[in-house]
Formats: sequence, C-alpha cells, structure tokens
Amino acid sequence: MSDRGWGAVLRLADFRLLWIGSTLSALGSQLTGLALPLFVLQQTGSPTAAGLVATARMLVSYVVQLPGGVMADRFDRRAILLAADTGRAASLAGVGVVALARPDGTVWLIVALMSLEGMLTTLANLASTAAVPQLVPERQRPAALALGHAQHNAVLLVGPLIGAVLYRLHPAVPFVLDALSYLVALGLLLRVRTPLGGGRRVAASVRGDIALGLRFVVRSRYLLLMIGWSALMNFATAGVSFVLVLVVGSRNGGLSLGVSLTVMAAAGLAGAVLAPRFRDVDEDRLIRTATALIVVLGVTGALSPGPTALTVCTAGVAFLSPLIVVPKNARVYALVPDELMGRVQSSLFLIGGSLYPFATFVTGRLVETGSARSAMWVYAGVFAMVLVISVIPQFRRSAALAAVADRR
Repeated sequence: MSDRGWGAVLRLADFRLLWIGSTLSALGSQLTGLALPLFVLQQTGSPTAAGLVATARMLVSYVVQLPGGVMADRFDRRAILLAADTGRAASLAGVGVVALARPDGTVWLIVALMSLEGMLTTLANLASTAAVPQLVPERQRPAALALGHAQHNAVLLVGPLIGAVLYRLHPAVPFVLDALSYLVALGLLLRVRTPLGGGRRVAASVRGDIALGLRFVVRSRYLLLMIGWSALMNFATAGVSFVLVLVVGSRNGGLSLGVSLTVMAAAGLAGAVLAPRFRDVDEDRLIRTATALIVVLGVTGALSPGPTALTVCTAGVAFLSPLIVVPKNARVYALVPDELMGRVQSSLFLIGGSLYPFATFVTGRLVETGSARSAMWVYAGVFAMVLVISVIPQFRRSAALAAVADRR
C-alpha cells in the first residue's frame, strides 16, 4: 500500500483532526455564503448593502494578509487557530441572533461581525497552511494538498444547495450551524498534540518581519515566478468561470447554471482525487502538459462560446488545475524555512491573488463591450502566458531543489 496517498495522509491523526475541522468550517461557510446576501437584501431591500458586506469582508482579508503572516510566524500557530475558531463562532452566532431578532438598521453590525470573521479566517488559513510541514512528512504533502482541493470542491457541490434549504427553514439556521461548525473544529483542535510551529520573533517590529519575508521571496527566482504564475492563473480561471455564469445564466436560466457549476465542482473534485496518483511521473512534464491542455480548452471556448462548450471548458480547467497546483505548492513547502513560512505564504496569497478580485469586473466589461468569444480569447491568451512561465528553467523542479540545497 502506498504511503503517499490520501489514506496514508488521513492516518496521520493530528492532520486528520485538523482536516475534518477545516472541512466542517468550510461547509459552514458555504451555507452562510448564500444566506448572508439574501438576508441583507431581505432586510434592507438594497443590493448595494448586500454587496457591501462581502466587499468589506474581502477588503479586511486583504489588509491583514501580510501582518497575519507575521503572526503565524511570531506566535504559536495552535493558539492562533484556537482564538480564530472561538472568535469566528462568536461572530456567526451574533449574525444568527440578528437574523432571529430582525431589528432595523443592523447592516453595519453585520458588516462589523462578518469583517471580524473574515479577518480571523485569514489568520486561521495562514496559520494552518504554515503548520502543514509540522504535521505531514515531505513525501506525503502532495496528497495533503490534494485533499485541500478535494475539500474545496466537495463543499462547493453540496454547500449552496443545503444552505438554500436551511435558509428557507429560517434565515438564522445557516448562521447558527456555521457557528457550531467552528465550535466543533475548536474541539477537534484541542485534541491535536503535535506542535504546529510558530513562536519565533526575528525582527524588532511587524514591519521588519514583513520586510524579511518579502526579501526572501524577492531573492528566490522560483518564488518570484510562482507569484506571477499564480496571479495569472487565478485571474484567468476566475474569468473563465464568470464567462460561464454570464452566458449560461442569461441564456438558459438559473437551473442550467446550477447544473454547469455542479459539473465544474465535480470535475475539480475528480482532479483532486487523481492528483496524488501522478506523483511518480515527471512533475515538470505533467505541469506543462496540463497547462497546454488548459490553453486548448480556452481556445475551444473562444471558438465555440456556447453554454455546453463553456461548461466543458470550465470543467476541464477545474479538473486539470489540481494536477498543476499541487506539485507547485509542495515545492514551496520544501523551499521555505518554518520560521518564514507564514510570511512567505501570506505574500503568495496576497500578491498571487491580487488580480483575482478584478476578474469578474474585467470579464463583465469584455462581454458587454465585445462578446463572450472575445473574453475567452483574452483568457486563452493569459493561459498561454502561464504556459510560457511554466517552461522557464528557473521555474522547474530542479531549480526549486537547487534553491533548497543552497539554503541548507
């Protein structure tokens, strides 16, 4: 039996506890992701207010990324996770109380509570991501990362539907269950015995610690290329998905869009299931081949931007993405020392995801001023740029391993 598949990773007791807890939390977040804008819209009658809550939460998450990376390195990561789960449970319970009482003029209270939840989620994500090397041996990290992709796509499959059903029972139900999911995750975390790292202060100030992390990234050609690669990949993937939403939603209605998004999530889950099975093949060849296929899918969507073709295109991208992302992220763990892991990961999340929030706006403008076809040609071109980065020698596995050897 392989010691590098999902089963072997889940036999690591402490990792299993954290993974189950994070899965429950992610499912809870999917429940409230649908319920929150519906409740605010119902309370205020204002689409602007409904969008304000999500925007404020996103902005807070971006603002705390780099300081959050410092915290994940300076403080005990287990303590950060415990505090984050406690605070998130309280925040969601507060929104649940608001949904039960339905007082007037509470939109700013909801903004504050969800912004707090977003900040704590960012801190928790950084601490848990930085803690993976403490829990999982290097040879098993690709499987652990693939489990993360599987978790994301699995909750996308079932979360919105369950959330809609629960919201119809009562608007407070999804928020209360989300709060309970954090409490369960907290209980599981209390059973983790492995030290999760952190607790090392290097610079005299938070600004100095941030600068240390950024300097480490800047001095690594691999990490610099990784940031550019991630920014383009995230932007194009989000853009293609929104083209699907616009085309299918406008032509075939909500039910067909739901089917298309379900197919996309199922394809992503299938890709995450298969990703660990490719661990013995040439990683760079796999990454180049999968990226080239994504370029082909983008071109196919541009040539035939109908609902069926776009569903196939986005599903194909979702299926291939874990095959590319898993080995790339595993190399980051091998390259970065534990005392800098939080800061480097926060830099990758912040800068690598910097273009992501603009994808829907850019896509909307491209479709409005041109067509879905022109939008897909743009994203096929961005995927081609990703492919070019993938063949640069400094972005290959040999370069990452050489950087690890030099650091040691």
